[in-house]
Amino acid sequence: MQRLVWLKLLNFLLLLFFSISLPADSKRPHIVGVFADIEREISVEDGRLVGRFAPYYRCVFSRVDGDFKFVNMPLAQILRQLEKGGISVGLPLIQTVERDQYADFGGPLFQLEYVYLMFEDLPPLESMSGLRFGFVRKFAGLELLKGDSPTVTHVSDWAQAVEMLRLGRVDVVVLPWIMTDLYLNGYQGQYYERTAAWIDLSMYISHKVKDSRLKEDFRDAIRACRLIGEQNHEAWDIPGRQRDPEG
Repeated sequence: MQRLVWLKLLNFLLLLFFSISLPADSKRPHIVGVFADIEREISVEDGRLVGRFAPYYRCVFSRVDGDFKFVNMPLAQILRQLEKGGISVGLPLIQTVERDQYADFGGPLFQLEYVYLMFEDLPPLESMSGLRFGFVRKFAGLELLKGDSPTVTHVSDWAQAVEMLRLGRVDVVVLPWIMTDLYLNGYQGQYYERTAAWIDLSMYISHKVKDSRLKEDFRDAIRACRLIGEQNHEAWDIPGRQRDPEG
């Protein structure tokens, strides 16, 4: 009889434990990795998104229920943690087949022009052989390589890539056009740029997120905020050049 009482008491305590722990788990914040090293464009200050990309992302997160904690991270770390489930969301990111294996792309939020930056007025890149490209490590732009037998030097950030271009260690750097002024500040020489591609930016949601609604909630919010951004063009416009409709 006494043993039966102890078993019932144990079951009650276990149920009480799980009733307490489950809500606690559900209230754990979703960690959002924010691409470090592009502070003017997007960053985290006092727990809040700031920068020229921030209006788009603040719009999205204002429409998604959840407790989100924003953390600046290098790109490589964002991708690694998305795959492991160490973070729920990573931004700003473009879509690639490799990333689709471990996370869901949120859909296009806004576009950026990426350019080939050069310090020599090279012939058409596709006609050349052995071009040396500088790429930020884990940057999803390898499909933008041109010419026969190109080689790639991976660096930690775009500032280092442009410095290698100055030193003649690479021939071409691919980067967002709106960021070229940062890395060419004070440079007195001639430089050349050509449009590489217009690319959709958004975010990725890790496959390991347990909340099955989160992906669709983000996609709905992204669709809404893309339209809002288009309607608020002057307020939200990211500095850049007008896209050539035939380009």
